[in-house]
Amino acid sequence: MRFFEKYIPGDRRINPALLWDYDTERIDPLQCKRLIATRVIQLGKLEDFYAAFDTFGGIEEFALIAKNEVTGLDAKDLNFICYAFDLKKEETQCYKRAQSRKRLLNS
Repeated sequence: MRFFEKYIPGDRRINPALLWDYDTERIDPLQCKRLIATRVIQLGKLEDFYAAFDTFGGIEEFALIAKNEVTGLDAKDLNFICYAFDLKKEETQCYKRAQSRKRLLNS
């Protein structure tokens, strides 16, 4: 976890600005974890990552969400999560889905 050495678990909340199009008072973070993780990866600052870690149970749990549930990231964001969480892009759902889409479009 290259960027997150200074993370100390706390009681941070997800920045409502990342979820501008949702009622943040009524949203269930566990039901919307893919949406929240995607927004944090795409638009978040370091504090937003820390809040996501607090919400989802730590760095490792957030990394699993990023690996197994997040789709639709651009190459820059995919490379970032792979580097930051020491993941292989071929193992991420985002990469697998993009490759599947390419095969479908080329057939």
